[in-house]
Amino acid sequence: MSQLRANTSHGKRVKRNSSLSGMHGLCLAELLIGMAAGVIVFATVLETFNIVHQHVTKQQRDLTYQQDLRLGLAVFEQEARLATAESIVIANPDEFQFRANINAQRTTTTGDVAQGQSVLAVQDGSGWGEGKVVAVCGLRACELHRLARAGQRMLLTLAEPVQSAFPTGASVEVRNHVVYYAKRDERGLLRLMRMVDGGAGTLVGGLERARFAYRDDRGRATSEPSQVKRVVVEIESNRSTHHVVREVSLRS
Repeated sequence: MSQLRANTSHGKRVKRNSSLSGMHGLCLAELLIGMAAGVIVFATVLETFNIVHQHVTKQQRDLTYQQDLRLGLAVFEQEARLATAESIVIANPDEFQFRANINAQRTTTTGDVAQGQSVLAVQDGSGWGEGKVVAVCGLRACELHRLARAGQRMLLTLAEPVQSAFPTGASVEVRNHVVYYAKRDERGLLRLMRMVDGGAGTLVGGLERARFAYRDDRGRATSEPSQVKRVVVEIESNRSTHHVVREVSLRS
């Protein structure tokens, strides 16, 4: 009787252990399946995040480029409007050169200027850089001269003496040499460059094309600087959605 009870108890323990072992195996399989599903979901979320991030980054780059493009063209329009047909040096499809007082640096003489004089008494010449080209203008004509040294509070010193006499109140203003031109960098990418008095910098980069065209007073194409009344700049970037044309009327 005791032996029977022992066998029965042993059988129950074996059956209970077998059930626990089966439950343990089942829970582990479910855990592995759950983990695999979680990895798939995480990978899908990560891929979606990367796609969204790339899209947002591209939009930000495009927005930044558009802002740079608008700013660069605004600078060009502002400065080109200061040019006159007489001040144009070169009017080529890939280069536009002219002289203009882009920073509005001007003053007047406070005394008569005799022929052969190189030191001018002026209202205010401070901040005028050495080597800058200035135009001294009377009632009849103007003369271009280069400053021998930086301007002083009430004096401007020219590198060469004036050839004509000028009265008190004659105007004196800076004439910057402004150049806009297309240039390819070391990677072969085209850039629209801006150079003022020898100092050059990139105005707009990443271009497929940058071209200038010129119109006379009747809107006809011209390559003669003295006939130019309007200048047209056409820019096409290496991003197909950016194609811009600006037409600027010169100062009469």
